[in-house]
Amino acid sequence: MDDDELGPKELQRRIKDEHKVVVSYKRIFYGKELAMQQLHGDWHDSFNNPYRFKAAVEEASPGSFVVIDHHEVNEKPRFNRFKGRLAVACALDGHNWLYPVAFGVFDLETIENWSWFMEKLKDAIGIPPGLAICTDAVEHRECMVHLVSNFKKRYRGKVFDDNLWPATYAYNPYYFQKHWKAMADAKPAAVKYLRDNHTKLWTRSQFNTLCKVDYVTNNLAESCNNWVKGHKGMHLDSLLDMLRRKLILKFNKRRKIAQKMEGKILDHIVKHLKERSRNLNMDNSAHPTLERFHGGGLGYRYLVNLKERTCTCRVADFRQTLLACNSYDHLHRNEKLEDFVDMYYSVEKFRAAYAGLIPALPDKSQWPESSHDFFLYPPLLKHVAGRRKTQRHKGSAEGGSGRKGKHKCPICKNLGHHCYTCKEGDPNDIAEMLATR
Repeated sequence: MDDDELGPKELQRRIKDEHKVVVSYKRIFYGKELAMQQLHGDWHDSFNNPYRFKAAVEEASPGSFVVIDHHEVNEKPRFNRFKGRLAVACALDGHNWLYPVAFGVFDLETIENWSWFMEKLKDAIGIPPGLAICTDAVEHRECMVHLVSNFKKRYRGKVFDDNLWPATYAYNPYYFQKHWKAMADAKPAAVKYLRDNHTKLWTRSQFNTLCKVDYVTNNLAESCNNWVKGHKGMHLDSLLDMLRRKLILKFNKRRKIAQKMEGKILDHIVKHLKERSRNLNMDNSAHPTLERFHGGGLGYRYLVNLKERTCTCRVADFRQTLLACNSYDHLHRNEKLEDFVDMYYSVEKFRAAYAGLIPALPDKSQWPESSHDFFLYPPLLKHVAGRRKTQRHKGSAEGGSGRKGKHKCPICKNLGHHCYTCKEGDPNDIAEMLATR
């Protein structure tokens, strides 16, 4: 089998098309289960093998942080197939690329499980500047895509189309209040709904500038979900090993990119600097605080401090570069534009991010034996109707259809009708299929 994610229905179709044999769905289902067991091992052992995976990782890479917690029961549990959750802590590098930091697996998205994951994350990486974990200083943000999806179920109109998203993207509190007032004047009940039901932070004007990630959507989580979606149906031990292998490939690829880089600042930042700095009128003023106009000479005015690398528009406070707000057009002629870009975008920092080597491991049959004296069973779960889902269905607000897919005719392969109403297929094929059913 070249693709573990193929379902029984697709396998049934391929067997019929390629080998001209009609096999029952049930036989294909159990045949695939047997093949998966031969490829990846017994499903029941996959929850006990992470202890061996932990021992292999700690042996190959001393200092690695691998934690396994469990609940004790007095009798052998009765369980169904695991429908767990993969938790991932992600960051961004200087190229705005996804940078996985930590992985976790638990049964359900509960406060207890998320607290456990965040506590272990804190133990693993500590508390870097600008990052608050498991404290009262944590900044709770809300995905704007889901907020807008809920908001549009109650309130619609041009005033919200013109002001809701701009209020979200506004870095400066003045701009936020401007768009907020426009919505409040048009529909006071709408802003009351936002104030009462969406109490978390959803506008950049309220974000703490110590954290340099200014995302207002869940794009980072969706990118990570897309990165691992092809392996969600694997056994737990195979999934953990696959994530480790994917990290090795990603880090090796970006390490090669970093080795080819030259200069002080990343290439895409330098390119952006050059594009934005053409034909600029340099100001020879010696005062460190300058004025910058937005929208022409009679537009909005911000104060730029070249010495402290700040601007009252707050864009530079997040992006850590004055090129984000065009304030470098006042630089002296003897100053370099690269000096006004933070070290977050430096080649040195990018190389350091991928300098660590992830050691290779043998296959799981060669992992060292664990010293734990019990067998770890899958978690106790409530029975859920239906089979396991291997793909996430997007809603209409996320670019999906927002409804179930159309039926695909097995005769002509077109959508929207069944085989017994097919008008494009061979009548003999239709009669044969109806006879087998």
